[in-house]
Amino acid sequence: MTTFIGVLHIIVALVLIVLVLIQDSKSDGALGMGGSSGSNSLLGATGAQSLAGKMTVWAAIIFAVTCLALATMTSSKTKSVVDSLPLPTAPSQEHFPTEATDAAAGAAAVPAATPVETATPAASPAATAAPAQK
Repeated sequence: MTTFIGVLHIIVALVLIVLVLIQDSKSDGALGMGGSSGSNSLLGATGAQSLAGKMTVWAAIIFAVTCLALATMTSSKTKSVVDSLPLPTAPSQEHFPTEATDAAAGAAAVPAATPVETATPAASPAATAAPAQK
């Protein structure tokens, strides 16, 4: 049934495009091109709606109905992309610091009053010893 309505929807869309393009413009605007001022109406020159105008209205109604039908028919079958994602795991404490870890991080951010001396390989006694002579 969905395929039938989908094909009908495409056909009605194409018919609607053609009907809009073949209608006379209300004014001699950009695509009016001037020319004939004769009446193209179904009931004469009294201002009644033309056959193309009536067909356009009906094509638009059918187009809207098929849009709504397709939307309601496919909405129950289609699931959200979010529904197929894996469930998140419980967060660990590392990612969400507490007040105690905030205080420790704040203390670590403050530089020490006296720098700690570190031993470098060049300052070690083994590195500074003279090589043995033969």
